[in-house]
Amino acid sequence: MKTAETYELQRDVVDNIHRIIATSLDIKDTYANIAAELRKVIDFDRVSISLVGEKKDTAITYVISTTYNGQALREGEPYPLKKSILERTIATGRPVIIEDTENKEFSTDAVLLQEGIRSRLSVPLRVKGNVIGSINLGSKRPNNFFAEHVHLLEQISPQLALAIENTILFRNIRKSEERLRWERDKLQYVVDALDIGICLMDRELNITWANKKISEIWNLHESAVGMACPVIFHCDDIICPARKAFERGEGRFHDIKVLTKDGRRRYIENVAIPIRDHDGDVKRVLLLSIDITDREKRIHQLSLLTQLGDALQYTLQLDKVFQLVLTCVTAGHALGFNRALLFLVNKEQDAICGKMAVGPSDPDEARRAWQEVSKYQTLEGLLKHVVEIGPLDSRLDIKTKLIAFSTSDEKETVVRCMREKIPLTIKDAHNDPRVTAEFRNALGLKEFVCVPLMVKSEVTGVIVADNLYTGEPITEEHAHILSMFAKSAALAIDNAETYKELEDKIRQLTETREKLLRSERLAAIGEMAAYVAHEIRNPLTTIGGFARSIERLGANNEKISTSSKIIVQEVQRLEKILNSIRDFSKPEEPQKTKTQINKLMEDTLELTAGYLKEIGITVYKELGYDLPEVLVDPGQMKQVFLNLVKNAAESMPKGGTLNVRTCVENGSIKIDFADTGEGIPTEVTEKIFMPFFTTKSYGTGVGLALSQKIVDDHEGKLSVFSETGRGSIFSIRLPLGNDERGRKRG
Repeated sequence: MKTAETYELQRDVVDNIHRIIATSLDIKDTYANIAAELRKVIDFDRVSISLVGEKKDTAITYVISTTYNGQALREGEPYPLKKSILERTIATGRPVIIEDTENKEFSTDAVLLQEGIRSRLSVPLRVKGNVIGSINLGSKRPNNFFAEHVHLLEQISPQLALAIENTILFRNIRKSEERLRWERDKLQYVVDALDIGICLMDRELNITWANKKISEIWNLHESAVGMACPVIFHCDDIICPARKAFERGEGRFHDIKVLTKDGRRRYIENVAIPIRDHDGDVKRVLLLSIDITDREKRIHQLSLLTQLGDALQYTLQLDKVFQLVLTCVTAGHALGFNRALLFLVNKEQDAICGKMAVGPSDPDEARRAWQEVSKYQTLEGLLKHVVEIGPLDSRLDIKTKLIAFSTSDEKETVVRCMREKIPLTIKDAHNDPRVTAEFRNALGLKEFVCVPLMVKSEVTGVIVADNLYTGEPITEEHAHILSMFAKSAALAIDNAETYKELEDKIRQLTETREKLLRSERLAAIGEMAAYVAHEIRNPLTTIGGFARSIERLGANNEKISTSSKIIVQEVQRLEKILNSIRDFSKPEEPQKTKTQINKLMEDTLELTAGYLKEIGITVYKELGYDLPEVLVDPGQMKQVFLNLVKNAAESMPKGGTLNVRTCVENGSIKIDFADTGEGIPTEVTEKIFMPFFTTKSYGTGVGLALSQKIVDDHEGKLSVFSETGRGSIFSIRLPLGNDERGRKRG
């Protein structure tokens, strides 16, 4: 991909060449300068211009690069047109690239090969639709020219062709003043056909002859003949190019004027050229007025689109890319629409849905927004601010997000735009049959433009833009440049969506890997725990039996009785630990049934109510209304709930509060146990779900590990958030079935 600097250099080169051509009546005078400009962006060894001969069966090399030392195809010498590269260029009207002249496809290949030229490029020169010749590049390296070189030459070829025509024409003018007089009518017809204003001035700067284009360009209601230079061209003595031409007598003198017509800016370039008589005195000045508005617009648009394309590289976060795109559409620094709305295609739902909108919701909000935007001097500054603050909710944004249409509903404008893959400009939304009342009224649309977002010939969405508050008409030019920007916007959105999908997949893979590692670790620890428990249980049973016998025999000896009771208690505690290890080492497969989580939670809290009240813990319940049933093993899930309630209670030895919450969130049921206990240090949080890890002197470290395994077996997720001294929140997420997720979205 080209850098912005490369595009800037190419644009400058094209602009410089246009200026060079426009300031010369004889292309040979400035040909070396044109070649020098081209060398800034294209590597070549030979450049020439070939023209078709008068009899149409020969060609002539009109000019050739002065630095080229070859002897073949010399300047001014005709050669057969047949089988030449120029013949192919004329026949097809298209550029021709010769990758290697050793293939000798054309007769001129063999000639130039003798001089070491290996690859060639020929671009046609047209005047009024006819190919009059070609501009040619040659290189001593094969495969040296590409499509981008063709594109660059095609930007200068129209003006170059016209300049060559003008050169030939004005050479004839210079030959003789007498010939000019008797051929004036013929010349008048020719120059009137040119898209350039031309006039002659005397030393008093009065116009003695002019073509009709002068009057058209300068909005004159009559012929310019007899008028004075300052009256027409609005110049003064200091910057007047005609006066400079008379005073200095050599060179080309020009300036650019900015005019307005029907509220639109026009750029006119004036070029003054001194004309000498037979004695060498400057008696007249030829002045050319060239309307360069289209060229300036193209330069501005290219610069703007480059800026906008660069701006979309600030982030890959999807919501921020949406906002950047719409800000570019609405910012006065950029495309300058009042409002912009983004709709994207949802293939799963076969619908096109509103995603985001940027713009005011009423005139007062519009004024405030424009005042805020005016604080930023550049588009770059504004867009960086947008990335920092992130998406903002607005009434327009909310309304847009509530809109969705089936992709088969062709009566809707956005669907029509998507299916036809063309921009649609709606001048009167109230009376245009392509706009439904639902769409029009929802967004208050009057006049708007709708352009498709396309990636690899597939429409991924639509941008809608309007000028509701300024009332500025939407022209074809507005629609055209918005469509050009939409190409970059579509690619930016597609990249952001791809990046988000990649992030999601990486996250899923990471979670799956962690679950697999936990499962393998738990399996290994479980086997080991089962073995240890088995080996310990038999001697432990023996110890317990003897301890009870000693307790009975030593009932009259207080010391023996006390010691034996302690042994029995510790044996019982070890047996409880072994039972926990047995449960952990032999987990049962969940027997899932449709279960109401709130009911399961109520049962769990009822079981623990007395215990929690006794130790001073108050329970608050926030159970979500109309919670859907979910597939779980009720027994296993109740065990998880009991473990988390017990864990919370143990973190609040002096009493506290336990908040239990359930709700539906992002396609899953979320269950929170939030306590006001001591909290968990960060280094402990990282290990809290590891089997047999515990910070309690009496704990086994099995409860949380077993709870996490049960939740994993239910394709859910158990996580913890804690702040030391402020408490902890243990959260469970259980996935809803596909039918429930679809019902909640609907």
